[in-house]
Amino acid sequence: MTESQFFKGALRAMAVGLVLLQGAAVAAEPLRAPLQLAQTQTDTAIVRGIQRELLAHGYPAGPVDGIMGRETRAAIRAYQGDAGLTVDGAANRALLDHLKFALPKVTRFGEPVVGTVLSVQRELAARGYYLGPHDGLAGPATYRALDRFQADAGLPLDTALDSRLLQDIRDAPPEIKADPAF
Repeated sequence: MTESQFFKGALRAMAVGLVLLQGAAVAAEPLRAPLQLAQTQTDTAIVRGIQRELLAHGYPAGPVDGIMGRETRAAIRAYQGDAGLTVDGAANRALLDHLKFALPKVTRFGEPVVGTVLSVQRELAARGYYLGPHDGLAGPATYRALDRFQADAGLPLDTALDSRLLQDIRDAPPEIKADPAF
């Protein structure tokens, strides 16, 4: 084999190697596409689940379409604020888990703000007036307990569940407790 034939063979081998390497890179690209598609589908499913849960909790998140739009982000931020979470508007698995499993449930069905209603329920329960679920919803059981407490404490009957009322309950003398026979 002459030197010239050797170099021609080496060049041909390098050219074939480059073609093979390029082919391998192109062949590897389709392997990435299904992984990216799977991640996109997972993200869409998480957003769809968050939208569904937000709507169930009374937060208007727009259509359940898996698209992270302005309504969804605003509903996430509102929920995060009401639930005492870091308000970042991010849709992720941790938020979905919180929406599904955290207790007590945080909702926007009752007025006023859920946190205040929940605190009122807990304060009234500690005094034996409220026996219902600590769910943050201002329902009939909450108002009955509030009416009984205000009558026993000599406070004017007021149904505004706000921070002033919460402070009135906390400031009431500790001996004001529900009659167990009632």
